[in-house]
Amino acid sequence: MQKLAIGVTVTGLVVILVAAIIGWIVVPNIIDDKIIEEVRLINGSETWDKWADIPFPVYLSFNIFHVTNPDEVEAGEKPIFEERGPYAYKQKRIKVNMAQRDIENPLNTLQYREEKTYFFDPDKSCDDCTESDLVNVVNVAFVSVVHGVRARLAALGPFVANSVLGTEKFIKRDVVVGELLFKGFDVRLYTESFIGGLLPEEFSGSRFGLYKGENQTASEEYNIYTGVENSGQFGIIKEWDGREYLNFWKPNTPCDKIKGTDGSIFGPFFNKERQIDVFSTDLCRSLTLAYGEDTEYLGVPGYRFTVPKWVLEDPRTNRDNMCYCLTEKEEDCPRAGAMSLEGCRGGAPIMMSTPYFLDGDAGYLADSGLPDPDREKHQTFLDIEPNSGVLLRAHKRIQVNVLVDNKVPGVNAYKNIQREFVFPLLWADEGAEMDEESGDDLKGKLITPLKIVNIAKWAILGVGIAVVIAGAVLYFLRRKRSLESTA
Repeated sequence: MQKLAIGVTVTGLVVILVAAIIGWIVVPNIIDDKIIEEVRLINGSETWDKWADIPFPVYLSFNIFHVTNPDEVEAGEKPIFEERGPYAYKQKRIKVNMAQRDIENPLNTLQYREEKTYFFDPDKSCDDCTESDLVNVVNVAFVSVVHGVRARLAALGPFVANSVLGTEKFIKRDVVVGELLFKGFDVRLYTESFIGGLLPEEFSGSRFGLYKGENQTASEEYNIYTGVENSGQFGIIKEWDGREYLNFWKPNTPCDKIKGTDGSIFGPFFNKERQIDVFSTDLCRSLTLAYGEDTEYLGVPGYRFTVPKWVLEDPRTNRDNMCYCLTEKEEDCPRAGAMSLEGCRGGAPIMMSTPYFLDGDAGYLADSGLPDPDREKHQTFLDIEPNSGVLLRAHKRIQVNVLVDNKVPGVNAYKNIQREFVFPLLWADEGAEMDEESGDDLKGKLITPLKIVNIAKWAILGVGIAVVIAGAVLYFLRRKRSLESTA
């Protein structure tokens, strides 16, 4: 009987040991190796095919700040905004001009361009919204040109504004939505004047639009790591447009360095302490995101990463952000939640911010008269499956503003603007969500096996512990009987 008890106990300990080795070491390593094998850009692989031609739709939606009181604004009163939209565009992304030029190790990096095509989608847009809708918005073309001319020669600004462009107003009335965005509106008044040769590319073809030229146009060349040598580098940008630094911000600073991926792919094995960098051409910079909360999408558990407040914190508070400030005087730096893109937008006074100045300086929101932001609706986030690094859902949300200042007087069109003003134009939401087919595929290949392994290892461990307990009970019962018989 005692030998049986010892045998049962030993068997239980062996079961526990085997469960621990297989459940916590062997099988997880097999799964990790399989993930590493999949997280590589190799021509002909499933990962390559889904990356080169994204199988699920990406949408870019615009919400335009329509000015309901243009006459009063030009008379010096605060604007009253009415949000119009969303105007949703289905985005088709494909990789073109793909090549592997590293002679010594061609599989380590990959060069490509990305071509985006936009299609207006009335079903995803607001009810009765069309590209032919008319809106009143700040005259970004006029303000940009006057700002650029004054930057070259201050005295010339009023002459250009009042004489050459004398018919222009501060608020541009009845702008066609489709022309404001992709098609461009007529700016022959600008291009056919003596300043035509000084105008940036945005005025090419005598049309000006905020996203003109981006439809069916290949991007600058990306050079990224494929993950073949190091899965942790999967998708990380080595160079963009042939350089590692943007040359937009203060030279040789962390602000000017290109960091991270393009936001569509990531290396595997996330934990909650990890921070991720995403390079955004819209913002002309890389953004850091940090873990925010656990989430789930299509039955797949994930981690949600959001932009911490310190990323867009006032540079006077967070000195690490000072290299994003290009003004001569520190007091003129943008405040929290906003950043000037003048350096990468041809000198145009474009200010990007979070929608409704979320987590930004309260003064911006108060000056605009906009209502308080809604974090769920306006924040940027990435939902990522932590084992594989697969993107489940993403929304990049930014607001486009125009910086209006009247420090150099004489421009009749906004002579009543008595102070610097960050004037909201629109906010955009670029979003993508994994489709059900991809979700089911991910669950079948990764999530379900992980659940089975997790249940099995604990079940086997439980059996082992139960056997050990049974052996111990048998041993003590046998010993008790032995003692009783001796007595």
